[in-house]
Amino acid sequence: MKSYKILVVDDQPDNASRIMDILTDGEKPYKFYQALNGEVAYKVAETRLPDLIIMDWEMPVMSGIEAIGLLKKNPKTMDIPVIMCTGKMTSSENLQTALEAGAVDFIRKPVDRLELISRTQSMLKLADSLRETKELNAMKDKFFSIVAHDLKNPFNALLNLSNMLIEYQDRMDSQKQQEYIQLINQSAQNTYSLLENLLTWSRSQLNKISFNPESFSLHDGVQGNIFILQQLAEKKEIQIYNQVEKTIVALGDSNMVNTIFRNLISNAIKFTPSKGSIIIDCKQNPEEKMLEVSVSDTGVGIDPKNIEKLFRIDESYSTSGTENEEGTGLGLVLCKEFVEKNSGRIWVESEVGKGTTFWFSLPISETELPKLEGVEFL
Repeated sequence: MKSYKILVVDDQPDNASRIMDILTDGEKPYKFYQALNGEVAYKVAETRLPDLIIMDWEMPVMSGIEAIGLLKKNPKTMDIPVIMCTGKMTSSENLQTALEAGAVDFIRKPVDRLELISRTQSMLKLADSLRETKELNAMKDKFFSIVAHDLKNPFNALLNLSNMLIEYQDRMDSQKQQEYIQLINQSAQNTYSLLENLLTWSRSQLNKISFNPESFSLHDGVQGNIFILQQLAEKKEIQIYNQVEKTIVALGDSNMVNTIFRNLISNAIKFTPSKGSIIIDCKQNPEEKMLEVSVSDTGVGIDPKNIEKLFRIDESYSTSGTENEEGTGLGLVLCKEFVEKNSGRIWVESEVGKGTTFWFSLPISETELPKLEGVEFL
């Protein structure tokens, strides 16, 4: 069951305690934050991003109405529903003032138990609905952006390069022709990779991808994906090292995990300069029964202000690689979805100019795989 975060704002601690006690006795799990005035409430809401705010009207330092005004001006907090809760400002005119300020509901003190529970649950459903609508709109915008821009550009490059090759092939020497052919091939590979991610992501959003967990060799999975991407690495003289122990057995959907590895390794190749290196490793966390897998590169690194944008569909973050390789950032969004479907999490450590390490976790399998002679990746 989902746990919701509720911020209770009241300058009288007893009033706040009563609200929290009533909601704690309900059926749903809640995590509470508390503030004694509007100014503190605004700061807590901006950092904690609660799902709902229950706000007193009359408070010292900053009133509830003033706090709502600030919340509605901040893009981070503007969609958080606020229930105004007061025992004094209860006239129809005051109710209108609260609703016009941005409150979505009104509760009179002393608080009635059933009324508080029902209105809280109603507002949380509204918050979920608003969040889903926002995510769907962001997905739609991202999809059309990719189709209209990120797919159009590589196809234009393919058409222009092939047209020039056709038109001027009689005047080109063999070396120049070879350069054009390599550029066409690279553009086609980038476009195919983008299209593959786009189609996989679309199927994921439509819940058309089944989840089939199984025990599998993590080392062999890594090695198989290195084999697929080896040609891209060799073009940039990048060495890829698989340091995952051969005895480690993961539990998860191997097709999803392969998609994660392909995206993380291809990203590492993209942002690592010529003659760099990439290391895939794994450490075990026996207490949590999880594996922590890392893909490290000696690349350009990521600015700290951009790290939080990497896995979000509603944030646009994409840069060209060290040899102008194109991308959309969609691959990392897909990685996050697939990691979470496999009961793990994904995070990143990076330093500009020194490199990046992407981490993700997977459950440890308690099943030992049989040894198959002659089938192992080297």
